[in-house]
Order: sequence, then structure tokens, then C-alpha cells
Amino acid sequence: MTRTPNTFLKFGAPSLAASLLGAAGLLASSLASAQTFAASAITPTGLPLEALLRLELPVEAQQGQTLNVAIRLDQPFAGRAADDVFLFYGFKLDFDPSQLRFKGFAAAEGWSDDSGFLRPGEIGASNFPGVAAAGQSWLNLGALQFELLGAGEAWLQISSPDGDLNLGLGYAQAAINLPIDWRGSLQVSAVPEPGALAMTLAGLLGLGLVQRRRVGQNK
Repeated sequence: MTRTPNTFLKFGAPSLAASLLGAAGLLASSLASAQTFAASAITPTGLPLEALLRLELPVEAQQGQTLNVAIRLDQPFAGRAADDVFLFYGFKLDFDPSQLRFKGFAAAEGWSDDSGFLRPGEIGASNFPGVAAAGQSWLNLGALQFELLGAGEAWLQISSPDGDLNLGLGYAQAAINLPIDWRGSLQVSAVPEPGALAMTLAGLLGLGLVQRRRVGQNK
């Protein structure tokens, strides 16, 4: 990706009055810019101004389970031209291998799995001739599957390095791929041991018997 070099302006030694006027002008300009950015950073509905790729994680899961994680693209055409087309996506997948074991990736219907053409640890898919804008608020792009190995907080992260032509969000009218940068976690609970489970059932049974006795005494 080609970056435009920063341009630095060199000034001579200005007078005090000119310096004060210049500083005041810069301050006013900065305040105006900050206000404009603050007003436009969030839409009235709270939706992002650009497409956001993320994973849908449950709040809690149990050790030993198989976890299916949906890949979701929110506001896929936010800030895009009305006739733009979404063509492909790719990201680097990171997670804690002590708590998660990656089992596979399945692209959504209509999408081709391109992961075999990418580097190890990278996931991607494409759709040609592409997905056109039709008022979609989100797109389902596929799913990742994991086995939950241990209890505790399990984290996942997806990202696209700057300038990588194979990763990111690819649009027909975009000069460069849009970046992907998301991280999330879920809480994995341990499987109850047989002894603890038996004690829990015994406690529930005891509570039921006490409740029945109270009902009988009230009669």
C-alpha cells in the first residue's frame, strides 16, 4: 500500500503579533475540526460509519463443548457508493491454544473458501460476481468451529495486517482493502465433577421434601 508522505511547512521568524494571530487561527480551526469529528463519529442510530467484521460469541459456554462461532459483517455498505460490490474477506485468526482447539471453517452459502490459498492461521472467502448493496444491515459470512479445552476466560482475535492484499474487506470500488481488527472473549465453565453433581441433586431433593412438609403442616 502506498502512503502519501507528510508535508512539512517551514516558516521564517514571524513577529509577535503574527504569531499570536496564527496561534488563534490554528486553535479555532482545531476546535472546529474536533467538533465536526465528534458529531460525525457516530450516526444518530449508533451504527458504525464503516463495515465492521466481528465474531458472535456466547456469553458463557462449558468445557468440552464444541463451539460454533458465526462470522458477521455489520453495516457492510456503510460509507460505500450505492453501486459498490463486496467481493471477499480475509483475516488472521489468533486465540489461546491452551483453552481452544480450532476444528474448522465453513464459508456461508454462496461463498468460496479461499483459506487454502492463504498462509497458515489465515481464513478467507470470496463471492463472485459479489454481493451488491440492497439495504442489508449485516451479512452472514460463515462460521468457525472450536473445541473448548479448559475453564476460564477464552479470547479470540481477528485482524488484517496493513497493506496485505489478501486480507481485509475487499470491495470492487475500494483502492485498498478495509482493515479488520476485532477481539472478544467468553467465559468457559468447568464440567461439574460427579461428586459435586450428586451433592447438588441431594440438596435439591432435600429442599423439595422440606417444602412438602411445610405444605402438609399448613393444611
